[in-house]
Amino acid sequence: MKREKSLKKEILVILISFSIFVAISVGLIAMVNFYYSKLNIIEHNQKQILFQIESEIDKFLLKIDKISLYIKNNYDENSDLIKNIVDTNTNISSILVLNKDGIIENFYATTNLNIYKGFDYSNQEYFKEIKDNTDYWSNIFLSTVDEEVSISYSFRLEDKVVVLMIQLKEVSDFISRFKNQDSTHMIKVFDNSGTMILNPNNPDLVLQRFNEKTHEVFTKLIDVLKPYEFTIFYSTNFEQEQYGTYTSIERTGWKIVIRESYEIILKSLNSIIFGIIFSILIFIIVAIVLSLKISKRIFKSFDDLQQTTTNIADGNYNIDIRKSYYSEFNLLLNSFNKMRIEIDKREESLEASLNSFKSLFNSTMEVIVIHDKGICLDANNVAVKFLKLSNKKELIGKNLLDFIDDKYKELLVKNYKKNTLPYEFEIIENGVKHTCLGQGKFIKLNGKKVKLSTLIDITELKAKDKLLFQQSKMASMGEMIGNIAHQWRQPLSVISTCASGVKFEKEFNEEKDDRLFDALDLIVENTQYLSKTIDDFRNFFKADKIVEDFCINESITHVLKLLKSSIQNHNIQVETNLEGDLIINGYPNEFLQVLINLINNAKDALITQEANSRFITIKTYAKNKEYFIEINDNGGGVDESIISKIFDPYFTTKHKSQGTGIGLYMSHQIIVEHMNGTINAKNIEFKKNNEVYKGCSLIIVLPKNDNKNLEDYII
Repeated sequence: MKREKSLKKEILVILISFSIFVAISVGLIAMVNFYYSKLNIIEHNQKQILFQIESEIDKFLLKIDKISLYIKNNYDENSDLIKNIVDTNTNISSILVLNKDGIIENFYATTNLNIYKGFDYSNQEYFKEIKDNTDYWSNIFLSTVDEEVSISYSFRLEDKVVVLMIQLKEVSDFISRFKNQDSTHMIKVFDNSGTMILNPNNPDLVLQRFNEKTHEVFTKLIDVLKPYEFTIFYSTNFEQEQYGTYTSIERTGWKIVIRESYEIILKSLNSIIFGIIFSILIFIIVAIVLSLKISKRIFKSFDDLQQTTTNIADGNYNIDIRKSYYSEFNLLLNSFNKMRIEIDKREESLEASLNSFKSLFNSTMEVIVIHDKGICLDANNVAVKFLKLSNKKELIGKNLLDFIDDKYKELLVKNYKKNTLPYEFEIIENGVKHTCLGQGKFIKLNGKKVKLSTLIDITELKAKDKLLFQQSKMASMGEMIGNIAHQWRQPLSVISTCASGVKFEKEFNEEKDDRLFDALDLIVENTQYLSKTIDDFRNFFKADKIVEDFCINESITHVLKLLKSSIQNHNIQVETNLEGDLIINGYPNEFLQVLINLINNAKDALITQEANSRFITIKTYAKNKEYFIEINDNGGGVDESIISKIFDPYFTTKHKSQGTGIGLYMSHQIIVEHMNGTINAKNIEFKKNNEVYKGCSLIIVLPKNDNKNLEDYII
């Protein structure tokens, strides 16, 4: 046997656990927020510094550009131009002028250790790499002029190459200003090959041309991330993890890296984390104390409630009820005190309810029958009156199938086994057939599962529906006759013209065989066209009621062919997007009538629009075991206050001379009742040819052909 749990213990554990969970969750969230806030501040500061350094380097490069331009415009071999430039610019240690073969023909250097005119520098990078009409920034190298670490900038001067040997003293002094909390410099700069150009923390590495291309500053930061994206990487120089980012100087390919010790960042958060942990512990202790105090009061109220309910269950109503600390418990205890009185009242109420139910059972307009697998157990007075019986006893015990038309008996036997939605069948009463709408639900009666079936006589409603359907069909026939007239005008005009021409030529003896044969061929061709048109429209008027498989897309194509002349006469453009072969089971001619009603409805709305902007789009597709047909127009849409009523019988927004209001109603009946689908309307707004249009969208949803017998839904 499963061991019972203590409610008191469960409540206490939940209170304490919840308090601890809340305290720890809030603390962790606070620590994470502080951590990311700290990183955000560092990231902001580092980005601002990089912006300043970028600006300073841009100024430096602009200064070099101006110097090179000045040399291009003013250089003379016999002048002191290059000497004056070197002497007045501390960033330029020397200037070499090489001829087209790379031989020094002029130079000046502040310190000249071993260089002379006539030296061959054709193999130097700054000579080989420069192209026509371009300039070139080299990577860091050891200058042969003064044996100092340098970077060169070379450019063409007619057929010569001018090389500026540059020292980055100004830039180095500027980046040396920026330091971290531990007094280390924040910035270091690499050339395009990964060799260190500037490193205020260890200048010797620059002299050694130290390359970090294989270190994490490249493998985790520069080669992986975009500029100004941050990450953690290991620094071999500091032998600890760093947090930082970088930026690139597009013109020179230099990489400027900014970093801060990740360990120091974490240490700066320690005091905050310790404070949060201490606050969490205090909160947990206070929460446990409060939980114990609250639970003690609750448990006392539980004990009093348990004692009260035990006495009432034992039939002891003469007890004193102690008031609880909590008003909710007092209400509950007072409710138990009233229970004995309420039990007597409810017994009387139940007896009155039973009498009311019997009265309701016999006063409804529906026939109600309670049966077990078709054998009647009970029925209301409406059922007795409907079947023209003398009293209820003549029905109880009888098989309900005795009153059902033979062709519906199998359907009812099948529906006896399940709860059903409303469906139709026919009842025979004294030789007269009645069309009924019924449904059944299982209920429990005296502990036994039985079926409660209800039905109403809809014979008169069916007759009205048939009349409405006939009216709709006649209206469609009128539309079709108009379309026949449109389709026949041109062929008849051709036949008339040919016949008149032949007669005219005969009267004036100008008849020629070839022209006669051409005229006769045209007459034959157009009479064949008229015959085919008759066949097309005759198929539409077939009054068949055969359930069969047919293709939705073929039906749409057929209808557009029937309505072609009417659509063209009103300057309406029709676009179709028909997906695959959508096969359904139903009544093809009824579906044709629905399509004609919907397209004519769209056409009537479009007549009010400009003649050069009238569109109808028809789209079909399958989704979730259903087929969708969308018919959209740009006719301005329907007033939102009446759009829900357009499928009501005799409701129309047209003038009385233009419509009866039954077309959309019958379309709704055919789709919903005959084909077990749905049809809805909504206003839409779409863009076409850079113009925005408003219109109405009619959406038909039909079930896929799953071999379901649609005759179960016959109206």
